[in-house]
Amino acid sequence: MRFYLRRILLILSILIFLIIGTKLLADKNLLINIDHDVLSSVINKYQDVNIIAPAYAPGIYMSGIYPKNTTSCSWNWGLPEILTYSSSKLMKSPEIGDKSPYKILPFIIKGKMTNNDDKKLPELTLCTHATADQVYNIVEIVKRWEGPISLAIFTPGIDAGIAVDLLERACHCEPQMFKVSVHLIFPAGRPPALSSNYYSKSDCAASDIQQRSTERKLNNIIYPINVARNIARQQSQTSRVLVSDIELLPSDKLASGFLNMIHNKPIKFGLIFVVAVFEIESTELIPNNKTVYFHKYVCLHCQKFPGLTRWILRNDPGKVRPLIVTKREFPHHRWEPIFIGTKDDPFYNENMSWEGRQDKMAQMLEMCLMNYRLIILDGAFLVHSPGIKRKSIKSSLHDSTYNFIRTQEKYNSRIYQILTRKLLKKYPANRRCRQ
Repeated sequence: MRFYLRRILLILSILIFLIIGTKLLADKNLLINIDHDVLSSVINKYQDVNIIAPAYAPGIYMSGIYPKNTTSCSWNWGLPEILTYSSSKLMKSPEIGDKSPYKILPFIIKGKMTNNDDKKLPELTLCTHATADQVYNIVEIVKRWEGPISLAIFTPGIDAGIAVDLLERACHCEPQMFKVSVHLIFPAGRPPALSSNYYSKSDCAASDIQQRSTERKLNNIIYPINVARNIARQQSQTSRVLVSDIELLPSDKLASGFLNMIHNKPIKFGLIFVVAVFEIESTELIPNNKTVYFHKYVCLHCQKFPGLTRWILRNDPGKVRPLIVTKREFPHHRWEPIFIGTKDDPFYNENMSWEGRQDKMAQMLEMCLMNYRLIILDGAFLVHSPGIKRKSIKSSLHDSTYNFIRTQEKYNSRIYQILTRKLLKKYPANRRCRQ
């Protein structure tokens, strides 16, 4: 009997030692890499049962609510009823300039920098972009983001009408739209055209407008995603910016939490702050903070980044704070993080399209060669709108669509190789900045 009792006590002692040791190592940033699948299985064993959420769609939270007579937006250029502008008001794309095949009509909506109580918004702009069919995602962002927002929309031809209809619905339904500025991007040969006599009696969920067909998809028009990113950033009304994607939703108080962390310190060149990105299933609730996310869900679909294991194991700090300092160097040379930077960071290359993928690789290589430091933030994250992205395979696409995407992927790859050679000549050699 004593033998078994001693054996049980020994096993318990070993378990306690391992738990305490792991905790100490994690707190001291000494934890070695842990297999992410093993980590997830451990968390899964002890986690609460997932809360099942209703099927997600942008604006679904406003189902059954109907548009108000007043708008929260300040429109320009005669919109939303008509669109009138002179060619002199059009802008060039930020990086390519006159050689760009795209034109920009800035500030069709001009956002405010103060709220309805004249209180100044946090001076950190979320810069995002969209195609016409994605525009209504903006209502999900504005109710989560405290600061100003700069939105660039790609609107070839009649897609402008879809975008304007969705924006008008958002402006009459979501009061937080007052802080959004909007800019249109279009091919020089396909200027924006409004919808003719389109009228909808639907509610603020706007499901009918979101389902309309776009010219971009019907005609396989490439999406110049980096022109959109550059415009959204360039037209920001603050120096500090978070360039993100329209389907990425910020955690609670990310803007004010970040500004509290830096304590109004001056901007340092070559320093950016990485915000972790995660995905959740379509049936899961969107988390607001780290405590909810990691107590309720397993991180099976994370954008891998340096320090991921430590990020997951650490308790919610209750505020935004730095976790580790790293660089975009081997073995993380394929990393394309979302980060808080400034309007003066290197441009996104405008020759690369969304369809060609890896559209941020050139910018990250240039930042590596410029010796940028990346601070990964704890207590802040972005969540992709519910629904895990699955890699497309040929069997799930029409042959024409598949061939179109493959052509763009090859084109992006060629552009990246050309840019790589130029960047390696422009900057001092750094063997750790792998391509």
